[in-house]
Amino acid sequence: MTAQGALAARCIIDAHLHIWSNGFAPYPWVAAPPAELQATATAESLLKAARSAGVTGALIVQPANHKFDHSYVSAALRAQPHFFRGCCLANPTLPVAEATRELEKLKAEGYVAVRFNPYLFPDGMDSPVGRALYAKAGELNMPVGVMAFGGLPAQLPAIEALLTHSPSTMLIIDHMGFFRQPATGGLLGTDAANDEIAWKGLLTLASRPQVYVKISALFRTSAELPPHRDLQGRVEELLAAFGARRLMWGSDFPFVTIGGNTPSSAATSYEQAVQIPSFWNIPSLDQATMDELMGGTAARLFGFSSATVPA
Repeated sequence: MTAQGALAARCIIDAHLHIWSNGFAPYPWVAAPPAELQATATAESLLKAARSAGVTGALIVQPANHKFDHSYVSAALRAQPHFFRGCCLANPTLPVAEATRELEKLKAEGYVAVRFNPYLFPDGMDSPVGRALYAKAGELNMPVGVMAFGGLPAQLPAIEALLTHSPSTMLIIDHMGFFRQPATGGLLGTDAANDEIAWKGLLTLASRPQVYVKISALFRTSAELPPHRDLQGRVEELLAAFGARRLMWGSDFPFVTIGGNTPSSAATSYEQAVQIPSFWNIPSLDQATMDELMGGTAARLFGFSSATVPA
């Protein structure tokens, strides 16, 4: 990567990453992570990488390997309450009352956001349990992040319905809406395809002021090697549609370190991943905009007040 002489953010908050245990008691996996990442995604590994990268705070998104068992991430939140914030995983397999009580419990444990995995909802997100969880998230001031891994168009009707049903709940679209499919990462050139219908659908959500977008997991959305300059035009469109105060950067650690769900040529170190936006040449990406993208938006949304890298 060759720098464009671009800008360095004053405060860096990673708005999307995962950590998980080594798989042993008391924090066993529900499903094993990729072999290459089984020993490199602990809280300790992430903190070491954050020190090197100058990251000042991070939102941990509950990983699939631990599914609805939040005990490992909860322990990390207790250990580093200034540096970490948590995004829990909604459990739509429970009856409605139990599902919302579980969300209240996780909020009390320090989680500030909740992830909706549409593929875990037996009757889709726009269902009684989906609507109840989404409304409860708004009551608890917990933004809802949607992981449309298989593509945004199939989820847009439910998203629109939830936005209308509970307009005070903030909603985050993960990974630029996964407009590139398949979304496994590291699929360069014609190995994956950009879904322009999905992209237009993402941009239409800008009319809803409660919708935010994560410019995250860039190795999943780019057809090029880092620094993913083919995304510059997309980012410029997002800035024009949403404004910098509704956009945030995220690494998708630890997957970024192997370049996808399996190793690929798009792999970078965590420190390199943090630097990627500073290599972009985007006219509207001035210092103030970079500060919002790399930390300001996430600080406001997730309640980072004095994020510092732990000693």
